[in-house]
Amino acid sequence: MAGAHVFEVRFYMAGSNWPSNPFQFRGNGTIEVGADFVTVRGSRHRSFRLPQRQEQRLRMVDIVNAYASGSDVWFDVLGVKEDLTVGFSAPDAATADRIVALLPKRQTASFAEAHAENEVFHDRIDYWTPSTPVIWGLLVANIGIFFLMWLARQRYQAALEGPLRQLFEIRPNVASIMEAQQLVEWGSNFGRRTLRGEWWRLFTAMFLHGGILHLGFNMLALWQVGRLTERIFGSVRFAGLYLLSGLAGSLASVLWNPQVNSVGASGAIFGIIGGLLAFLGRENSGVPPTVVKELRASLLPFLLFSLWMGFIYPHTDNAAHIGGLVGGWLAGHLLARSIHVPEHRQG
Repeated sequence: MAGAHVFEVRFYMAGSNWPSNPFQFRGNGTIEVGADFVTVRGSRHRSFRLPQRQEQRLRMVDIVNAYASGSDVWFDVLGVKEDLTVGFSAPDAATADRIVALLPKRQTASFAEAHAENEVFHDRIDYWTPSTPVIWGLLVANIGIFFLMWLARQRYQAALEGPLRQLFEIRPNVASIMEAQQLVEWGSNFGRRTLRGEWWRLFTAMFLHGGILHLGFNMLALWQVGRLTERIFGSVRFAGLYLLSGLAGSLASVLWNPQVNSVGASGAIFGIIGGLLAFLGRENSGVPPTVVKELRASLLPFLLFSLWMGFIYPHTDNAAHIGGLVGGWLAGHLLARSIHVPEHRQG
């Protein structure tokens, strides 16, 4: 196509943190921007079959609401039956800006309002909390403690000799018992000890995990929801929210079932969600209405799904989840602030 601009891009099928597309393209592809059409080419993945290369031609007159965020690009396509949102990642932010500059500048009224409010929101949290040191500290603490426990367990196994070591290797239940005992020694929320004066276990249990998957899921959830929450509350208040939520979850767990050997950061993570929902419900919080709606729409399904999964799987400590959620909601009201920027610092 004469005068067309072709860009290498990457497509994603789904995910709240990735730009998605309605064509089921995934992986590397291209976008060709011409005078009258935008041609999107990629690999369409099909169940139990090899990916199929396809292209979609979109009329320029139907494209609205084009914008870039870093290296990610989105635009809407107005259709007769339904509107589509096309998203992809460019190699870098400069290329993303070039693509957007070639697309129509038209915006719908609802998009213009939402986009403006999102920019105001990010300007406000950039002013108050430009970085997230507490999240990084929590990640390092949780992962570091897990590694130290694993290292100690490996050294213990290496020190075993003869029949004892063979028993440890042959009988998986022996290894599980030893791992559970190690959790108790490192500070798990074990009712028999917690309720008999070792209340510090309500705190230490928040930084212990029973396995690599347990740790991985919790750290991913903490990373996803914690960064924004820290920037909204501020680092010091966020640290308070995390600790109060975790303590509430640990307390609910040990009171509900004192026999459970409870560990994990999930109570605190549920509390972060509860605190964020409490913040969003406050008047004069400084969070624009469009952003409040978007955040609630993403948080509530995740929260309900997680609680439902906790009831489905018998080994999940849902008491800690619910206790952390309630404690976080209360702490959120206590620690909330306004993120409005002072008038003399605006602009």
